[in-house]
Amino acid sequence: MKADLSPKHVYNIHKTIILWFHESNRYVVVSEGLYTLINLFLNAETKATFLSTLNKTLGFDELKSEAIFNEINLFLEDANITTAVSSKANLPEDIPTTDILKKLYRINNLTIAIHFESPTIESLIHPQIAQYQIESSTDYNVLFEVFKTNNELHLYKDRTHIGSYNTDLFHFLQGKFALELTNTIHNTNIENWIATFHASAVSNGDEAIMIIGDSGNGKSTLSALLMAHGLDVLADDFTPLYENLNLYRYPAAISVKKGAFDILKPEIPNFESFKTHTSGPKKVNLKYIPTVSVGDISITNMPCRKIVCVKFDKTQSSELKSVSIEKILETLIPESWISPSEKHAILFLDWLKTVDCYMLNYSSNDFAITNFKALFDA
Repeated sequence: MKADLSPKHVYNIHKTIILWFHESNRYVVVSEGLYTLINLFLNAETKATFLSTLNKTLGFDELKSEAIFNEINLFLEDANITTAVSSKANLPEDIPTTDILKKLYRINNLTIAIHFESPTIESLIHPQIAQYQIESSTDYNVLFEVFKTNNELHLYKDRTHIGSYNTDLFHFLQGKFALELTNTIHNTNIENWIATFHASAVSNGDEAIMIIGDSGNGKSTLSALLMAHGLDVLADDFTPLYENLNLYRYPAAISVKKGAFDILKPEIPNFESFKTHTSGPKKVNLKYIPTVSVGDISITNMPCRKIVCVKFDKTQSSELKSVSIEKILETLIPESWISPSEKHAILFLDWLKTVDCYMLNYSSNDFAITNFKALFDA
């Protein structure tokens, strides 16, 4: 019954059941009990046989069985809904060529040109890579153009349309630019990435550990602290996972919010000299901390076998503990881009099987730094 709503792949990772739906590219964590009911629903020939099975095997009355049928049907339909955020509709006829801000950047021996239509659009991208800006160059390797028409932001790469996004969804533009810049830096293309995570990654030169957490919970602050104490920041806020199951470097500055300024001021040299920016509709104050090489920057990618979900709360005691993959996926999945390719879905789920998961609640920076660095030796 309704086999077209079935998940394409089902993984059981440390007693956590993960369903992957091909049409929507959705990953959903379910309990063993719910998965049993979903299987009964999908394998039943008709609604009547499903209701009869619930009555005979589980003892549910007609009213409860009907309610379960409706809930599972709604769950599966919702899990298969596809949401699009970019469209080629209403593309402008011409790319602006006058009154634009032209900037050049030098990253990994590549010269990258970016044309911004306005200072507002420039503020969405430039501060993160300002440390790489150069004043002049006779040539460039790639050209990005970012501009607005009506209520849409457009991204072009070498005069080819990459994506268009409603101005309210500017963070999708930022994510798409980051992915295309990553392609340029690592000489690859989108078809080879498994995922890009709203996460940070730090390295000791041999392996990487990914840091996740809800916005404002201190993952970028912790990355900056760890950099100040000898670790390499492989990526901040945008962490790409490649087909070889390694995390790759995205060399943007670390963005830290105003609440962390006093914490980082004594740790980061010349912290006060970094310009304060405002970002988003809430006008959040940010500083962008240039990443400092504390290792071999020629190492562009590293294996990752540990994910740490962090939460800073000065009113709570500090603790580092192991948690289930379910707890990690609650934070990791919603704000990440994961390739819709079935091959990549399988690779992603296989990779999750190899990962150890932790929760770091901290009020003490010293506790966080000491215990996080110890994870590299665990």
